[in-house]
Amino acid sequence: MNYQLINKQNVGKWEEALKYITNILKTNGIPYYLSASGLNYILSSNIYPYDIDLFISKEDISKAFALLNIYATTNIRKWENTFLEFQGIYNDIPFEICEWEETPDKMINKPFKDMKVSVLPPK
Repeated sequence: MNYQLINKQNVGKWEEALKYITNILKTNGIPYYLSASGLNYILSSNIYPYDIDLFISKEDISKAFALLNIYATTNIRKWENTFLEFQGIYNDIPFEICEWEETPDKMINKPFKDMKVSVLPPK
């Protein structure tokens, strides 16, 4: 099975899900950054993302869960017995909201299609 072909066919749904979820976070004052294959995709790689991986502060995990709980597929839990996270599905696209390991010094808003997505600056 060609997963990249499947992901490519679903990329429109992925983009809609990214826009919806990040708008909820932004509207409610929750800073975030995008990571993993989604980050590679918006930075113009040829890798099509399967899910959305967003990182936020530990203090904002409960707030984000309350805002997105109708889409949640897990409760808030510890990942690797350390960091808080929860998972969900919106528009048939899986997402993870995870506690960041360190508070970022800076995040930038990367223009992507008709939105701006928070990412960490290149090192």
